[in-house]
Parts: sequence; structure tokens; C-alpha cells
Amino acid sequence: MMHTIRKPHQGHVFRTAKPLTRGQRDQLVACFHAEAEPSGMRLSGRRRMPEMLLDDIGRVVVKSYYRGGLIARFNRQHYFRWRAPRSDREFDWLNRVRQLGIRAPEPIATAYRGGLFCRCWLVSRAVPVATSLAQLSVERPESLDAALVRCCRQIDRLIAHRILHPDLHPGNVLVDGDGETWIIDFDRARHYNGPRPRLVARYRRRWRRAVRKHGLPPVLAAMTPAGAIEGMDR
Repeated sequence: MMHTIRKPHQGHVFRTAKPLTRGQRDQLVACFHAEAEPSGMRLSGRRRMPEMLLDDIGRVVVKSYYRGGLIARFNRQHYFRWRAPRSDREFDWLNRVRQLGIRAPEPIATAYRGGLFCRCWLVSRAVPVATSLAQLSVERPESLDAALVRCCRQIDRLIAHRILHPDLHPGNVLVDGDGETWIIDFDRARHYNGPRPRLVARYRRRWRRAVRKHGLPPVLAAMTPAGAIEGMDR
């Protein structure tokens, strides 16, 4: 359940899993408007998501939402708010998938600023000592097999519950310091009502396209969602 802080804080409307203090909100607002650095990592998005140490909560990741394509030349960060902000939708999806046993970051808060056109942010608990599966496949290939097995289990659960993550690729799977895998970026997720084979095909097609486009080791395409998904039919 989300708690809305009715009075905007420095122009920002906060919705939180648990109440935040004024000091915590001050910390977050300062982070919202810090200049994001280019990512420089394979398949990890246009900009690196900043981490910060939030008082009494610990290390969190602050996600800003950026537009892509041609529209980004004129409007990089503002969204038309005709329903819940994009950050709120991702907050809800993170809670849903976590309840289903899918490993995803714990959402802490969302915030938006503006009226009909707004900027928005998502605050989630940081995955400890995380690297993306894409980066792991290049930097520590000896650890890849175990991570792929765990990743397969997470994808199986998404498909079993008819959840479409339309941008699932090796950059959106994090591997923590214990080798566990976490799925991120659920802002475009939705329930899928079509035939399961089509859902399987969509996951497989998106995943393999990313592997080829970014020159990742072929084992990713051969072993990850293909092996997991095909295994569900047995």
C-alpha cells in the first residue's frame, strides 16, 4: 500500500511504502535533480542510476525516467500524466512480482513534480554488489552458468503468471554478490492474455535481439530464456 504525502515537498508529491521524514525527503529531492552520468555499461540504459545512502533505510537507487527516440530531442524527461505516473506503475509492479516469488528490488517511494506534464522518480532498495548479467558475461564468464540457471527460474515465474516484461534482456537482470539474479525495469510490464507460446516467443525474440545487437557471448542466447521456457512444457 502506498502512502501519499498530501503536502508537496519542495514541489514534489511523494508516495511511499512507509512514511518518510522531512530529512529523508530533502535527501531524495537533492538526488532527483543531480546530473545523471552516462552509463558506459553494456545494455544498462542511457544513464547510470545514482545510488545514495538514505537515512535509516540504507543504500537506495534513484531512477529517473527518460524518453527515447525522436521525441527525446524536444522532451527528455516530461510525461503526460493522464493516469498514474510511470513511477507509480513500476512501484506497483515491483510489489506484485515480489509477492509472486520473483526476485525484484524492494520499492521504497515514488515522486513526481508538475501537473499535466510531469517528471517522475522511483526509489528502490539497492541490490548489493550488483552487476548486470550482460556485464558479468563479459567480465566474469566463469560465473555465468550458475547465474543463467537462476535467471531461468525467474523468467519461468514471469511466464507462469502471464506477466509480460517487454524489455527483458541481459542488461535488466542484475546479479548480486551471492550470485542471485534480480529482474529490474518493470515500468512497462503488463498482464498478457494471449496464448502462452506467443508470450514465450516475445521473451525469446527480445532477449536474443539484445544479445546479437550488443555483441554479447552467444551462450546467453542459447541458454537463457530458450532453455528455461522450453523446460516449462515438460
